[in-house]
Amino acid sequence: MASKVSKAITIHDLKELARRRTPEFAFIPVETGGDDGRGPVRNAEGFQKYHLSPHALVDCSTINQGVTLFGRNYSSSFGISAVGFAGIMRRNAEQMLAEAAAEANIPFMLSSSSCASIEEIARIAPNNVWQQLYAARDSTITDDMLRRGREAGVEVLVFTVDAPAPMYNHWLVRAGIKLPAHVPLGKWPYVAWQALRHPRWSWEHGSHGGLPRADSWAPYSPPGSSANVIARRSWSQTPCFQEWPEIERLRKLWPGTLLVKGIVRADDAARALDLGADAVIVSNHGGNKLDCLPAAIDVLPGIARDIGHRAPLLFDGGIRRGSDILVSHALGANFCMVARATLYGVMAGGTEGALRAIEILRSEVQRDLAMIGCPDITAMDASYLHAPGVSI
Repeated sequence: MASKVSKAITIHDLKELARRRTPEFAFIPVETGGDDGRGPVRNAEGFQKYHLSPHALVDCSTINQGVTLFGRNYSSSFGISAVGFAGIMRRNAEQMLAEAAAEANIPFMLSSSSCASIEEIARIAPNNVWQQLYAARDSTITDDMLRRGREAGVEVLVFTVDAPAPMYNHWLVRAGIKLPAHVPLGKWPYVAWQALRHPRWSWEHGSHGGLPRADSWAPYSPPGSSANVIARRSWSQTPCFQEWPEIERLRKLWPGTLLVKGIVRADDAARALDLGADAVIVSNHGGNKLDCLPAAIDVLPGIARDIGHRAPLLFDGGIRRGSDILVSHALGANFCMVARATLYGVMAGGTEGALRAIEILRSEVQRDLAMIGCPDITAMDASYLHAPGVSI
């Protein structure tokens, strides 16, 4: 019998499967992000103002959606972006996403607040793992994370600058829940009720001793520390305020490719490149940073105009369909990252679900490229767009 995820035909289908499998206290914060939740919605809806303009009578019997990036050939022009504590959403989610990325030959960016260590993920996907980094208050921790990544064979470091202060989610604040470290006594009946309503998720965690610990941070806590102790250690160190000299410092320490993620201004993008970054990722933290920021896709064209000739430009924010990837390329992106789309997949069906999310996006990209007369994703430019304010 075919699994439910194999029958999903859109990312939205996987999202609904993930919602049904996951307790509210885990799913709602992922879905709403920062403040009142408008940010992720604005990111996704931002694509609706852009329309594709097909070129007629083009031979698209062969379609190429692969790209070469930072010296590696990837089978698609998108990868899996970082999600902190993904293992809470589904146990071993990071390992499953890494397995899916390796099988699909796309990059997987491991969060520095992950439930899996960089060493384990590098063993699973040695040619596909990127290491995401939030600098710690204690620079010796930052430096040790870099050392671990280098020794694990990681080639791409993603220094993330879009979360200098803790995310403020209205739903979580009202609930008083801070997983995995704090659940108020008065909220335990609600948590227990949700756990009973989602038995597969509850058994998955309960049979392994409870919610997983952040193994990415385990080396910086006393040996044998619980998940709560390690989470508190992580939160005591990140997020923290950093300034531009940190990019220069990391550039000197990191021998591989250095990306700066979380850029929404052209002047910041240019400065990051001036200080030694190899590329930038346009991102507003998936809409999680502030609910009053513009959609990430709306700031992409301006940044592309200013720095697109200098270095590869990556984009992350609100992608739910293959056409969103095409629009991002047409507006100046060379590569895209997706987070919620593949997270829904792994939440719904583990590795199979993650692969299904990738396949949905791939098949949509393949069909859409043929429909608009563009046989190669790297040829996407503004000539394939018909939208107010976009030159054709």
